[in-house]
Amino acid sequence: FLDQQNHDDGEFSAAGVQRMQTAFRRFKVPDSMDLHRDAVVGLLDYLGHVLTSEEIVHPIIKEITSYDYLDFDEFLSFMSRFVPREKEEFGSVFHKYDEDSSGSIEVPELRKLLLDLGFIPLHGMIQEALAAADRSGNGELDFQEFVTFMAVYRRHEGFTTNDVNNVREIFDRFADAEESKLMADNLSDALVQIFGVHVAESAGAMQDQLKSGQGLQKASFMAPSGDAKAEGLTFGEFLIFARKTREVAFEQAKSDHPGLSGKSGAAAAMFDDCDEDKNGKISNPELRKTLKKMGYTPLKQNLDEFLLEVDKNQDNELDFSEFFDFILLFKAREGFRKQTAEEMKKLFTQFDSDGGGEMDALEVADLMRELGYSVSLEEIRGLVLQVDSSGNNALDLPEYMRLMRLYREQELSSIMLSFVEFAGSESGVVSGNTLRCTLEAVGYEFPTKLAKDRSKYDFDAFVGLVDRCRAEVVAREKKKAGFSDAKIERFEQLFSDFDKDRSGNIDAMELLGMLKMFSWEPKTRDEQQALTQKIDTAHLKAREAGAEQAEGSEGITFWSFVQLARILETEHDYAEEQKMTSLMVRLKFSQKEVEEFRVVYVDKKKAIADTDGEELDGLPRQAVRRLLYMIGIEVKGDKKPMLDDELDRLDCPDDGRLDFFGFLELMRFLLDSGWMDA
Repeated sequence: FLDQQNHDDGEFSAAGVQRMQTAFRRFKVPDSMDLHRDAVVGLLDYLGHVLTSEEIVHPIIKEITSYDYLDFDEFLSFMSRFVPREKEEFGSVFHKYDEDSSGSIEVPELRKLLLDLGFIPLHGMIQEALAAADRSGNGELDFQEFVTFMAVYRRHEGFTTNDVNNVREIFDRFADAEESKLMADNLSDALVQIFGVHVAESAGAMQDQLKSGQGLQKASFMAPSGDAKAEGLTFGEFLIFARKTREVAFEQAKSDHPGLSGKSGAAAAMFDDCDEDKNGKISNPELRKTLKKMGYTPLKQNLDEFLLEVDKNQDNELDFSEFFDFILLFKAREGFRKQTAEEMKKLFTQFDSDGGGEMDALEVADLMRELGYSVSLEEIRGLVLQVDSSGNNALDLPEYMRLMRLYREQELSSIMLSFVEFAGSESGVVSGNTLRCTLEAVGYEFPTKLAKDRSKYDFDAFVGLVDRCRAEVVAREKKKAGFSDAKIERFEQLFSDFDKDRSGNIDAMELLGMLKMFSWEPKTRDEQQALTQKIDTAHLKAREAGAEQAEGSEGITFWSFVQLARILETEHDYAEEQKMTSLMVRLKFSQKEVEEFRVVYVDKKKAIADTDGEELDGLPRQAVRRLLYMIGIEVKGDKKPMLDDELDRLDCPDDGRLDFFGFLELMRFLLDSGWMDA
């Protein structure tokens, strides 16, 4: 950019020509060497130019050619005329903000100038560019310093050096190692890794356009040949796509909060609701309201940390660019504090067993148990279905962060209900005995060290107390290996039944009898040997979880059995997953379809459990009929014996249970029989 602005003779550096040529290939008409005139504006925008209206661009094209198409040499001729015109426009905008005609502008006005030009004025990049451009260090920029500022700002597509390093790390992770290029199929996933799941839709649209083989022109002037294939992206091009993704998010923020950017119209209603003093800035209370509307619970300690990062003048108010900085950062970390986000990233890496950058539902369940949460695999699958933007039934890091945010919001919602019950309102306080009652209502014992505490706790402070109590409970919960209290009680009863001498230990034969109750008993010599190793692992995990072990005992204690049960149940879950994969292929169901069927199946099981107070391992035959009726399938006439025959085939007699595998088989039967629409 600096090379272009300082050369009025139309000559460009070799690097500049190469960059333009690479971009030209993206926008040219498929299967040709020409660019349509209507694609020039998009190409200039892709290259980072902002003064790209057709009123400026088309007259210059007419000076070059009377045809609708330009080859690359003609495009270079166009650029040699466009760049000086762009410089004139920059000068006009610069002088607009040079109100006293001193030949320089003050740095505080720079953000407004950048917004006027159409750039995203993020604080970090402004500071980095200023360090290079403001040679005098007087906090003002003359026009030449401004040109230098723009060169630095655009060198890395508006990203800071630290941002670029992070983007490079993600690029290298997804790029083809031999060609050092990122293939079109990986573009969306890579962009989501940078910005979070909230950009999945726009990133997916970019990927689809790139994969189409049509290039990136605004319209299709010619259809590509059938074997058209998208060329891989270099890192420089990927950085451009990252910039474009951020620009889409920026435009969305302006649309959602037009009052911040000086815009008005019907879409301003949301911002007007928040900007109560109509001063064009977001105060702390207004920010809280905005975040609530976005689905977040704004905790003071979290907000303070984010504001410290973006509100550089510390006036506790955000202008539009600071607000966009805040929202971008807040969404990327899903509202978690920096240390918490780093810890979550480390855990993700630890439980991503194959190092592929994704976790399946079983790995997520293991991770949640490590955090001390008692969450069933069915609950995990439900959460995964909500955040899995790629639809592959596995979570990358941003999707995992989103899942943890959803879970955290569920937790905060439950805490809020108890808090309001005793405090009277969200803005109330609890103290003394009321504090004790509120904490117990959330499910935690009142710490004895707070017996004489007369402090008043608002909601933020109370959440902090709950989190501290929870941290103390996590170690105890680890002993349960993620099993619910009801499951632990069932284990205790069975263990007591087999522990005839009440020694707190059961021997090998008693253990085998207990395992048989769950169909976990070893059936071969190899399985018996493997069980011995699993018992050793269970002993170790029980000790790590703080459970006391009887020294010198050859048997197994209760808490060791709990850990063994988790090991065996996880093995069973993995075996079920493999069985499910094979079944999906045979039944020709996609992963998304299976998960949607699972939601229906699990909801019905829960409804029966809530009514009868019994957790079932499958759906009774009559419940299957009622479920079919609920989804609009009436089993009458000839259909009734046909359904009975199919349920018999699926090993679900009148007094039996239909498991989820059988339920999927039934869904395929109904689809193939025309009883329900595909």
